[in-house]
Amino acid sequence: MASDQPQPQDPKTIPLKVLIDKQNNKVVAVEAPKHFIDTLFSFLSLPLATIIRLLSTNNNDQQQPQSPQSSNNNDQQQPQSPQSSNNNDQQQQQPQSSSESSPLLGSIESLYESVKTLTPNDVWNPVCKQMLLSPKNPCESLCSKLFLNIDDTEVSSRFFVCASCNKFTTFQNLDCTCGKPTNKRPKNLDSEGQGNSTGVVVDDALNGVFVKENRSLFLVFDDLKIVPSSLVTSMQMLKELGYSNLSQLEEVTHNIGKQEILNLLKYVLTSHEPLTNTILKSSSKKKDNSPSQFASAVKVKTCTSDIKMDVKLVRSKSQKKIIFAETGENFVDFIFSFLTIPLGSIVKLLDGNSFIGSVDSLYKSVENLDSSCCTESRSVLLNPGVLRQFGYPNQPLNIPNVQASTATYYYGTGIPKQEWDNRYNCYHTIEVKVEGGVISKTRGLIYNAKALTGLDPRSPNKSIQNVVGFVKRPALYGVRDDLKIQSFSSNSCLSYLKELSFPLDDLEMKVISIGEAEALSLLAASLTSKCTLTGGLEDFFNVPKQDSNLTLKYTSRLDELAKEPKPED
Repeated sequence: MASDQPQPQDPKTIPLKVLIDKQNNKVVAVEAPKHFIDTLFSFLSLPLATIIRLLSTNNNDQQQPQSPQSSNNNDQQQPQSPQSSNNNDQQQQQPQSSSESSPLLGSIESLYESVKTLTPNDVWNPVCKQMLLSPKNPCESLCSKLFLNIDDTEVSSRFFVCASCNKFTTFQNLDCTCGKPTNKRPKNLDSEGQGNSTGVVVDDALNGVFVKENRSLFLVFDDLKIVPSSLVTSMQMLKELGYSNLSQLEEVTHNIGKQEILNLLKYVLTSHEPLTNTILKSSSKKKDNSPSQFASAVKVKTCTSDIKMDVKLVRSKSQKKIIFAETGENFVDFIFSFLTIPLGSIVKLLDGNSFIGSVDSLYKSVENLDSSCCTESRSVLLNPGVLRQFGYPNQPLNIPNVQASTATYYYGTGIPKQEWDNRYNCYHTIEVKVEGGVISKTRGLIYNAKALTGLDPRSPNKSIQNVVGFVKRPALYGVRDDLKIQSFSSNSCLSYLKELSFPLDDLEMKVISIGEAEALSLLAASLTSKCTLTGGLEDFFNVPKQDSNLTLKYTSRLDELAKEPKPED
């Protein structure tokens, strides 16, 4: 039977009791166990690039989320039967909604695609590109304990060592500063007994990751307001929602698996009724955002960073739209670093006003849930930060850098062992060789241990003292309104300008400084708009620049190339 086929694909499911408003075809609330809340809360730990990758893959499998429905019990199937008559309409609506209010939100998908097109000439090494496409989750160790973890990013717990130089990295295929490959893969002694065996993960998940085991049931409303489940709370919340007559409500059981969790993530980002969209397969109701709301939302925010970057903006006077920005490597590294920021830190930066679907409501639920229901890990989700090696060092945004480890690591070819010497009637230490060597933060665990120095891909020589960013320097880039980024070469600037197809008389240019306020506005606009530069910087375009001579000092590469004679074939 077809109902048996989904089982290998979704071995784990979480049972939900769903309260449905039959008249309005709407999910009012679900009563869910802690496993579901843990997974829902973990959305805030996901970097933007991870979300793009997960949902791009899931979009290729649009039919998959419907499969678990057929394997659920009869109670679950009953509320869906009224929808079966217009199921074809809903299937048409859902892809349309996904296209219109893409889960790969705003301009972030375009930014992600720009990183994918970077060439070896653009970045210091291939690892820099991979860091942006697959950034590490700052809550990786916590999320690995989830009953249902949707983050498929490869766990980077392995170490790679250059035995010649005593240098190490956690990035595979990163060569040492001496040019030799870091081909030693030592055994990490610090992870002994802490592996990801099924027993350990399941036991930890049962104890709760972000919520405690003793608060086993929660009410999750369609806007992602979450409260502990109780009879009194249920009555109060239903009355507030206007449901005094419960006869119009129907309770059914729904088993949700990984594919539907991915769909839920999509709707959390794009809809204000994500449970209805996910469980009842209805189309999203998207609220459009004002192009100027991003700048106005951050103007009242007190700036704490002095870092500034100068960018030359080109604007269409007739369309009142910023067409592109001509800029150097610092601004491009900053824009690329959006992909490494987790959702929780974005909402924190924007003071709870990210304008992203139901994300702000989810954040408030994490923030406001009574501490008696939560583990200490809950607070990490409110500002997860970016792991130090995945961030941009000259970041104008106030994002915490999470130190993976500040300890010194030691390496050796084996471990010490005490052996009795009959000749001298005493113990002496011998080395027990280990294939690939061993690594640890405890020197005494390693025979003839040597201290290691870390490597960093964001440096021209991979030195941690010379970290600058992801792309090579010097460089010149064009950044379009939708954050499509293109590297300029000496013969591509004019063709780039011609490709824009705007009359030169219609274009005006201005240099602005990107500080914390402008950076926040750009970040907010990038998440919900395809016109990021216009939405994020239009209000700053007409602000007089403090240094009026800076425009004269800033010589555009486009202007230089316009004066150069064209090379003859």
